[in-house]
Amino acid sequence: LMAGSDDGRVHVTTDDGGGWTEVTPPDLPKFAQITMIEESPHTAGTAYMTVARHKMGDYGAYVYKTTDLGRSWTRIDAGIPENDFCRVIREDPAREGLLYLGTELGIRVSFDDGANWQSMQCNLPVTPVYDFVVKDDDLVVATHGRSFWILDDLTQVRQVADDLQGADKYLFRPHDTVRTPPDLFGSFWGSPGGKNYHVTIGQNATYYVDEDDTGYARKRVIDGGDDVERGVRITYLLDEDATGTATLTISDADGNEIETFTSDVPVDKKDRVGRRYIRAEQGMNVFQWNMNYPSGVNMVDTEYHGPPEGPLAKPGTYRVTLTVGDWSMTQAFDLVKDPRVTATDEDLAEQFDLMMQIQSELSEVATAVNRIRGIRKQLVDWKQRLAGDERAAGVETLHAATALDEALTAIEHQLVQVELTSEGDSLNYREMLFEKLGALAPVVSSADARPTVQSHRVYEKLAGQIDEQLAAFRSVVDGDLAALNRRLADLDVAIIGA
Repeated sequence: LMAGSDDGRVHVTTDDGGGWTEVTPPDLPKFAQITMIEESPHTAGTAYMTVARHKMGDYGAYVYKTTDLGRSWTRIDAGIPENDFCRVIREDPAREGLLYLGTELGIRVSFDDGANWQSMQCNLPVTPVYDFVVKDDDLVVATHGRSFWILDDLTQVRQVADDLQGADKYLFRPHDTVRTPPDLFGSFWGSPGGKNYHVTIGQNATYYVDEDDTGYARKRVIDGGDDVERGVRITYLLDEDATGTATLTISDADGNEIETFTSDVPVDKKDRVGRRYIRAEQGMNVFQWNMNYPSGVNMVDTEYHGPPEGPLAKPGTYRVTLTVGDWSMTQAFDLVKDPRVTATDEDLAEQFDLMMQIQSELSEVATAVNRIRGIRKQLVDWKQRLAGDERAAGVETLHAATALDEALTAIEHQLVQVELTSEGDSLNYREMLFEKLGALAPVVSSADARPTVQSHRVYEKLAGQIDEQLAAFRSVVDGDLAALNRRLADLDVAIIGA
């Protein structure tokens, strides 16, 4: 045990307090206050100490290290500003020689056991730091007058010294992340450009929505702390802006690609689909993967019906690969099951499979609706151009086109409710197959649990009804549309593509 006093003396005992020996550094100035002694979690006999003399008008930094229980001390405060006296020092329990120093003005870090120090202030206000605790992979900071702060995910800080080693480009290994569904009401978003008021239970939260140049939006809470952002934080360093396209690919443990994100961001915001874009600029870049598989097929000519969302990835090992030109690097990380969840891996696998089936069926509907709308547009255009053509009327081609349009419209209206343009419309119009099956997905994914028997039965019923309509659509394409195209070919008119 080691102990320091406010009068600048240091003592050590090796028999659990039975006898104390003074081991004060001989060069320690008089009237010094020992503010912290940190025993190394890695090496027996090694300890670190911070000393302050600000009460005597001396605001200099005094930081010491011993490797022999205080028989000899070494100053390790070179490079710390003279007016920034020190209050606390801690060694990272997972990485030897990684030191965190709390001073009167903020935080400093050393990657080489105190030989060199640099600021790690980030967005922490200029404030006295009185203590640190490294909890798992986070640094918890206690300040004087500015509350508690947490630096999330020290795994990347640890890699800076151990793995980076002057590399021009580097993909940091992502932190193993707890796999969590979205928070309740998490999809209720505001809009950029002003204050928003969160839909919550039991509290009112005011926030801004900040959108970056990739189209990614995040909430910034005004009257409360920001929680850890959900998902896997992926960080990478580039020595220069990427020339050409950079890509970030997520794959499973077997190498099967889940989704690839690109640095080619459409200029027009309306052309940006989902969170599919990354930054590839000089310096540090960050991308947040939401742990979901990619969305399904997007339905055209509607702003109400979005693409069916992909399911939450199962617990397990995943890989991320960054490619910039000819350079590429891959890192592995784990999605960890929430320790509070009692569902088995088999339960979550069944949930994943059902969610994939729902998304696949919804994508088939969206694909069919897109084809129907494409055919109908061609029919409208074709009928307008041939409305006065006696040949078309004589062989009843226009009547056949009208009948085809009506058949396609009937199928479309069974597959999707075309009158839905805003949330309130669902009170006035019946939900059809796309909306009904889409409403099953949040029920299945609402908790980490095996899907209920009822969920399976509802899926089977709706999927069967959808398949009937898709079969009817194929029959119309193979029959009525094919017959109409033969008539158009006889008239030397371009056929209608399906």
